[in-house]
Formats: sequence, structure tokens, C-alpha cells
Amino acid sequence: MSSWSVVRWTGALGLAAIVVQLVALVFASAAGNAPSADATKLLAFVKSSHFALTTVELLFALGFVLFIGFIAGLRAIAIAVSPDLEWLATATFGAGIAISVIALMQSGLALAAIAIAARSGADAAQIRLLFETERLLGGAPWLVPAAFFLGAAGSVGAATKVLPHWLALVGWIGSVLVLIAALSAYGNSDPGAFWSANGYVTALAFLPFLVWTLCASVVFVRQKGL
Repeated sequence: MSSWSVVRWTGALGLAAIVVQLVALVFASAAGNAPSADATKLLAFVKSSHFALTTVELLFALGFVLFIGFIAGLRAIAIAVSPDLEWLATATFGAGIAISVIALMQSGLALAAIAIAARSGADAAQIRLLFETERLLGGAPWLVPAAFFLGAAGSVGAATKVLPHWLALVGWIGSVLVLIAALSAYGNSDPGAFWSANGYVTALAFLPFLVWTLCASVVFVRQKGL
């Protein structure tokens, strides 16, 4: 496989990952906000939104599987250009694998909760616990390696020059913002609050990851050679 094709395939996989996750967000918006404060209402919501919620989790899982292909391509491109920076490219790849595994664990917990809620006699408290745990995994456990990934990816782009310098700045700035959001782990568990261990700030902190991956993917797709 030529270097040109690796670059284009890397960009295509990254774009596919982002598009799939954006479609998942559309389905999530259509399902509406889960009433997390009341376990009984949450159970009723999950039952009535079974199809939409299942689709959301499957799409997120697919998106992160595609993302693994993207980071594998990024590592290959960086090593081809600067073999002496293999350690940095591998560190970036490792961080990408870490956030992908955590995200897949989140989808697994959510799918378990959705499936359990669909059966008769489901325990509302159990469903709420599973969903809160899923959201907690999306807090500091995901945000800390995501911050490392963005910082390392920005450094790979800057050091190897396979990505423009402005994209390195996006990665570094995003890394700082995501790391700040990870400090919400000091809060309590309250999905309905902004600053909590599984609050809205942890969802907003997903944006730097989306933006950097999207921009890097577009650059790779438009690139004709290294």
C-alpha cells in the first residue's frame, strides 16, 4: 500500500468516525433528555426510547472502531516521515486506544441498561445505576487520556509536519480544556448539573476531540502526498 493511499484512507476513516458519531448525536437529540433525577421516570423513558437509544450506542461504538483505524493510520504516517519519533506516534496511538476502549465500555453498559429496561419487572434503581456509571466513565476516566491524546497528536503533527501548525495548536488548546473539564471529578454524581463528575461539562469536553479529529481527517483526505 502506498504512502498516498495510507494518507487518504486515514482521512476517510477519521471522517467516517466523526460522521457516524454526529448521526448518533442526532438520534440522541431525537430521543430527548433522560429524566435522571427520578429512577422510575428514567426507566419509563428508556422503555419508550428503546430503538433510538440502542441506535445511539451502536453508532457510537461503530464510530470509535473506525477511529481506531484513523489512529493506526496516523501512527503509520508519522513513522514513515520521522522514524525517530516512533515513540511519540506510538504514545498517541496508545492514548487513542485507551479512549476507544473506555468509550466501548460506556456503550456496553448503556446497551446492557437498555436491554434490561426492556424486559418486564425491570428494577428502576438498577437502570439508573448503570446509566450513571456509564456517564461517570465518560468523565475523568475518558477525559484524562483524551487530553493526553490531543496533546500528543498535536505534537506529532508539529514535529513531523504531516499536519499544519494551526492544527497542532488546536490539539494543545483542546488538551488543556479537556484536562480542566476532568477536574469535575471532584464534584458529585449529578447528570443534570453542569459541573459534576458526570455533568454537562463532561459532554461538552467531547467537542475538542471531535473538532481535532474532523480537521485532521479533512487535511489527510485533501493531501496528495507526504
